Amino acid sequence: MAIVAIASPKGGVGKTTSTIALGGLLAQSQSCLAVDLDPQGNLTMGFGIDMEKDQIGSYDVMTRQETPEEPIIETEMGLHILPTDSTLARAENEISEDPKRFFVLKEQLKSLQNRYTNILIDCPPNMGLLTLNALAAADAVLVPVQCQYYSLRGLDRLFDEISDIRKTYNLRLRLLGVLPTMAENTLMTRRVLEELKKRHHQVTIFKPVPKSIQFAEASFVGQPIHHFSRNRKLIEPYERVIRAIAPQTQNTPKEYLL
Repeated sequence: MAIVAIASPKGGVGKTTSTIALGGLLAQSQSCLAVDLDPQGNLTMGFGIDMEKDQIGSYDVMTRQETPEEPIIETEMGLHILPTDSTLARAENEISEDPKRFFVLKEQLKSLQNRYTNILIDCPPNMGLLTLNALAAADAVLVPVQCQYYSLRGLDRLFDEISDIRKTYNLRLRLLGVLPTMAENTLMTRRVLEELKKRHHQVTIFKPVPKSIQFAEASFVGQPIHHFSRNRKLIEPYERVIRAIAPQTQNTPKEYLL
């Protein structure tokens, strides 16, 4: 079982969009669970799931009231979702005094090790206790970065924090790479990508994901991008990430080729 956290302390950089895209592609050939660990619940809503009042989800898992098997929902495309809603925000306070507070998610996911080949964790846009739980449980972390200059400023600090987490909580954690998102055919995007590669030449920089309204449209109807669009430019960057997550994965299924 490979666990990948999709994390960034900045909001609006494409974490949820990337989790949806990657999860949808992985589910074509392997068992995959996507964990919504962001109290905003955008991943849950992005798959067309409306949490009902008192419906169990990530909050119940993080507070150890339920095992993760109970709230899991299977989507039409075969991807499984551990959903959430705003109640998850209370979990950080409720487990803050727990001596094992950084390892709650890791312990809870152990029961799924024979059920899924891959688990993706959509993290909140901060480095709080929920994100630390995700990184303590993960084998690798993918960092989406919007193609804007201000997005580069926090990367050094983020990489330092990931290194500290590796030393303190999770020796096996590795940086899968940086995924540039919302790329446009502009001078600014080209300069940002050049600067990104220059500053972080030791880090894998994946092919950038183009900016497109089709990602929002796909989320609106609860579908991964490859179910919604035949535009190869939108899908290919995620296929490359998939090959880094699961090298044994074959090329895109024929039905999704133009």
